[in-house]
Amino acid sequence: MNAKDIIELNNELREQLNKENLAAYEDMLTYIRLSSNKSEQQTEEVLLELLEHLLEAQKSGKTAKDIFGEDLKQYCDELINEIPGEKAANNMRFWSYIALQYLAVITLTFGLLSFLLHSFFQLGESSLRFPLGTGVIAILLDLGLFYLLVRFILAWMKNSSFKEKRPKKWVEFLQLWLIMTCAIALFYFIPKLLPHFGTTITVHNLVIAAIGVILYLIAKILNKRYRFTS
Repeated sequence: MNAKDIIELNNELREQLNKENLAAYEDMLTYIRLSSNKSEQQTEEVLLELLEHLLEAQKSGKTAKDIFGEDLKQYCDELINEIPGEKAANNMRFWSYIALQYLAVITLTFGLLSFLLHSFFQLGESSLRFPLGTGVIAILLDLGLFYLLVRFILAWMKNSSFKEKRPKKWVEFLQLWLIMTCAIALFYFIPKLLPHFGTTITVHNLVIAAIGVILYLIAKILNKRYRFTS
């Protein structure tokens, strides 16, 4: 089985866990999956093996801590150290897929929204006019910021595992809201602060939307070939 098949099997088997073991296992699953640069195939095989051991032990009335020890986080760290790293080519393909999806959403949304606002409400312009050099740098900085934001959120989710006293839902919501607000502000202001250089080009809003569709189709083709998502 490949990694995606193992994930589907894991999801099915996990429903057999009782409430206590499910909470403990899901902490272990989140913590291990969010460890960066580890082989997805090997990671999912380890997680499935842990689940099978836990299900077998549960039949005898045992808990996750009875099987894996009182310090589940330390046990997971030891497992993570034994999992080989992901191949650089696989990491590159995965992040390329994420970047294409992100750019597709941004360009398609911007192009369509700008077209509709201009056509029906006479707001904005029918085309986007910008210096090519500035545009390229803005896109690269935007992708870099998006990458850092994703890595930060994944690290935050990983560090939330194994906490005896979890923060209240409204506290977590407020924290996430503040993070996203700061990120959106950076996404908005960084392009405006860049100096203008390069040949000025004009792109119609519908062309921008069409570029978004093309990027989305390319991302779909990549996903179909490499199965980044189920």
